[in-house]
Amino acid sequence: MKRAKWNSSPATQTAIRLLKETLPSRWKFLLLSLICMIGVAGFTGALAYSTKLIVNDVFVAGSTFAAWQVAALVVFISVGRSGFGYANSILRVWFDLSISAEFQKLGFEKIIYNDVRKFQGTQPASHMAKLLIYGRACGNAVINLTNEFMTHLLTLIVLIGVMVFQDPIMSLFCSVLFPLIFFMIGRLTRRIRVVATAETLLTGEIQGVGTEAIEGIKTVKSYGLETKTVTRFSNAVTKLQSRMNSLARMAAITMPVMELLGGITLASFVVYASWQTTSLGKTPGEFTAFITAFLLAYQPAERLSKIIVDVQKSLVQVEEMYGVLDAANTENENGDEVLEPVDTKLTLENVSFAYGAETDALQDVSFQVQPGERVAIVGRSGAGKTTLIDLLQGFYAPSSGKICVGDKNIADVKRANLRANIAYISQDVFLFDGSIRENIADGNPGASDQEIETAARLAQVETFANALQDGLDTQIGPNGGSLSGGQKQRIGIARALVKHAKIYIYDEATSALDGQTERAIMEAAIAHAPQSIVLFVTHRPSTLQWVDRVLMLDAGKVAAFETHDALTQNSEAYRALFNLASAETA
Repeated sequence: MKRAKWNSSPATQTAIRLLKETLPSRWKFLLLSLICMIGVAGFTGALAYSTKLIVNDVFVAGSTFAAWQVAALVVFISVGRSGFGYANSILRVWFDLSISAEFQKLGFEKIIYNDVRKFQGTQPASHMAKLLIYGRACGNAVINLTNEFMTHLLTLIVLIGVMVFQDPIMSLFCSVLFPLIFFMIGRLTRRIRVVATAETLLTGEIQGVGTEAIEGIKTVKSYGLETKTVTRFSNAVTKLQSRMNSLARMAAITMPVMELLGGITLASFVVYASWQTTSLGKTPGEFTAFITAFLLAYQPAERLSKIIVDVQKSLVQVEEMYGVLDAANTENENGDEVLEPVDTKLTLENVSFAYGAETDALQDVSFQVQPGERVAIVGRSGAGKTTLIDLLQGFYAPSSGKICVGDKNIADVKRANLRANIAYISQDVFLFDGSIRENIADGNPGASDQEIETAARLAQVETFANALQDGLDTQIGPNGGSLSGGQKQRIGIARALVKHAKIYIYDEATSALDGQTERAIMEAAIAHAPQSIVLFVTHRPSTLQWVDRVLMLDAGKVAAFETHDALTQNSEAYRALFNLASAETA
């Protein structure tokens, strides 16, 4: 029954799973480490035993020859112990970093392939902070459970062997210490798990608050929010500091208790050794070896108690890492079909969607767009434009109805294939740290240099890139920090054009461009893909000159789907939206 209860412990199950997943593929590291552990333990025991020779053969017997022999032995033992210890330290670091890196990669892959909805209401920096903590915890747990624990356990066993060999009675007396130590640690670890969980959450919160402030530094400065931002960050750090202090107090209590028990035991040795030496004729060297072994055993015993505490803390974070890895992927990836290579139309049939229990963001939306047709999607804020675009890209699944490209319901299409056929250009273009060329190539990793340069020319990227020292190979920094908003938008458009998509979505993608540049780019972009569907999400009247029809949304419903001229003449709401005069007035 006790065994079943022990196996049912979540921490134990997590530890067993972690070891099963990490050790088999690293058996060579483990074998080399085991050899080093045995070497360290053996030479440590030999060092303790050598003190008997030092006292009896050198100081008591007064032999000069014996002094040279014992000195050579001590040097040999020290070299061997140091060598094995050094090799074990190197292997331990390699082992730790290998496991940490593996789990950080696995965790990031799991997160990045997850549904967009998974990231709503959370700070990206918080995700990354936790991921790094979890990865390090996995490495620490394995190292502590294998290398660290085994090294100190083997050393302790060898030293106990030396003690038993010298004096079994005093060794039996020492064994009373171990139940007391492990009883104390058992009570401590339960409290540590609670504090360690809170520590991870607070670390993520600090990372999120700090990153948010730095990313929004212009807003912070513009509105004088420095004091508010510093206060938020300081409060988060103070809470973490409090938790860490609690953890430190709980972990540190093992040391003074062990010091006290060790001191009492050592005092008992002195009295006992004095009696044995004077009354029973035992040699001082025997007790010197015993006491040395006891004193050397104190360090691995102390380390074992600390390792148990550290492992409990790490396993809390390992459990959370497995929670990330085991979570069902919320990306709706049920389909296995692919879109036809021929030009295809876009059809929505009675599409509705709601975020959670809220009112429908879209209600019974139906319309059809033909290949080569250009459509503006307009409406007041909150009309459902962004929701519609997100549904088209498969970020969410409709609550009811269906969206078809050609004759394929996108619910049955592989998400990667769907998005490979859609090019989305937002108002706030996100660029990666790298060159202009690399960012354009992200639209089509297989694109040739000629295709990239053609897209750059059509989007008028070359007009500013040619003035830079390295042209398209110029490094632009994180999120294009060295570029203006208009330059970033042009790179975003070039990235979309190189994709050769069936559907292009321009979401206020030219808002930072002047009228002349916008006209030149859009004429070139439309001519570049004459059979592709082009959707413009816009509030700008200038964009309406490029479209065949206008889809007007209102409160999540289709209010109209007509030509610009028809809506200008017949819809007062449309005229008010763009501040247009009616056709009759004009």
